[in-house]
This record gives sequence, structure tokens and C-alpha cells, in this order.
Amino acid sequence: MRLDLPDASLAYEDCGDTGGGEPLVFLHGSLCADWLTPMARELMGFRCVVIHRAGYGRSEDRTSGGAGVPAQAAHCAAVLERCGIPRVHLVGHSAGADVALHLAHDRPELVASLVLLEPALPRAAGEPASAAMPNAIAAARAAAWEAAFDAFLTGVCGPGVRGLLADRLGEEGLTAAVGTSRHFFTRESTAFADWEFGAPQLSAVRAPVLLVVGGGGDRLGTPHRARAASIAAHLPHAETVVVDGLTHAMPLEDPVRMAAVVRGFVARHPLTGPAG
Repeated sequence: MRLDLPDASLAYEDCGDTGGGEPLVFLHGSLCADWLTPMARELMGFRCVVIHRAGYGRSEDRTSGGAGVPAQAAHCAAVLERCGIPRVHLVGHSAGADVALHLAHDRPELVASLVLLEPALPRAAGEPASAAMPNAIAAARAAAWEAAFDAFLTGVCGPGVRGLLADRLGEEGLTAAVGTSRHFFTRESTAFADWEFGAPQLSAVRAPVLLVVGGGGDRLGTPHRARAASIAAHLPHAETVVVDGLTHAMPLEDPVRMAAVVRGFVARHPLTGPAG
């Protein structure tokens, strides 16, 4: 399915129990449009809308400088309108979690709950310094796209991430992820850096939130546990869960386990609850 907007052409899948299941909307992280697809397939009984964010997978970013967080939140709202879905559970991973947060702030009537897998931003004071992004950007500036892809993902997901992508998504999926990662390094990372979302905005989010952190990130020195803790400190309705042994690639590492986390949380926050 496709939705054409002035600044983007968005591909999305509307599948699962479209006749009566509660809707889940999936917003993937950077570099790969299918981070959440295997997990979505495990969530039988729900209506699952998997969106390829602008610039990834089969979607097109028509902006000159890359669609930022507010624009991508508006894209998600437009897909919901096209699908005739008035209220949803949002599941966001990394940069997709930032888009989910922004949508919950701007359009609280749309969002029943949020499951945020290691949000990419905002950064936390005193978070561990990771070389993953600086090394990746240095490689990207030299147009060494494979090296940039490897530097970033091995830094946050560990050395086996290429094999994991190939195993879950096939060699074609891995190739597609490497190809669309160029969009992240040349456009999206800059556009997202302009996002301002601090304590006042976080405190205004009223939907219940589950922050999910991979315990394996501690051995890699990633900043995501610190960022999740900083976000949770300002969210009025937040819970945090640490999944032992998993990293930033958690939705691909164990899609069954992650689907169970999502299922358990949204079951406690059904759409019949109060909006806003």
C-alpha cells in the first residue's frame, strides 16, 4: 500500500486481524526498514500497520534536507487517517521511537500506548561515550558506505549484526539495509539532530509508555540505558524493562520474546481506556 504526500511517498502494510484486532503501528529505526517486521508477524490477533519511514525501504523522502521528527510524526498520522484508524498502540524502535514520542505529544488523541525500544534521542547527561556514530560518520564522509554501516551497527548491536540481518531478512534484506543506510548518514541524522524535545515536552505526554532496554548494550558501552532512564524521569506514565542478553537489534534478535513484551503491555492499556 502507498500514500503520496507533498514531502514523501510512504509504503506501508496493513495486515493481521484487520477485522477486529486492536491496531499496532510499527515505526522502525534507522538504516533498515524491516527492523520490526519479524516481530510484527508474531503479533497475531492484532491489526498491524508497518510503515516504511520516508527514505527507507519502498518509501521516498521528497524533502531537500531530509524529513525530521515532526514531519515523520505527521506522516504516521496521515497513514492512520488513510487506514481509518482513530487510535492506536505505537511501537517504535530507535529513531522510530522518537517519531512515536513526538506523535503522542502532538496528537494525544491518537495514541493509546507507546512501546519504545531504545529511543535514539534525546541524549542523556553523562551518558557513556560511544564511538559508533563518530566512526560511522567519518566513513560516510569518505563515501565508504559499507564501512559506515558496519561501524554504526556493530557498535550498537555487536559484531554479528550482518549475519543477524541476513538470517532474519535474507541476503536481499541485508543488501537493502546497506543501500538505504546512505539516507541516514547523509540526510536523516542531520534532520533529527534539529529535534527539540526536552523535559517540558516529555512531561506533556499522557499515554502510558513502556521503555525497553537491551541488557546486552552494557557490554557494548551503548548510551541507550542512560537515555531511557533520562526519558523515563520526565514521563508521567512510564515503565522500564530490561531484556537480558539482547542489544539494540532486539526486535531481530528475538522477535518472539519482543512480541510477548509488546503483547503484555498493550493488553493492560486497551483502546477502551480514556483518550489523551
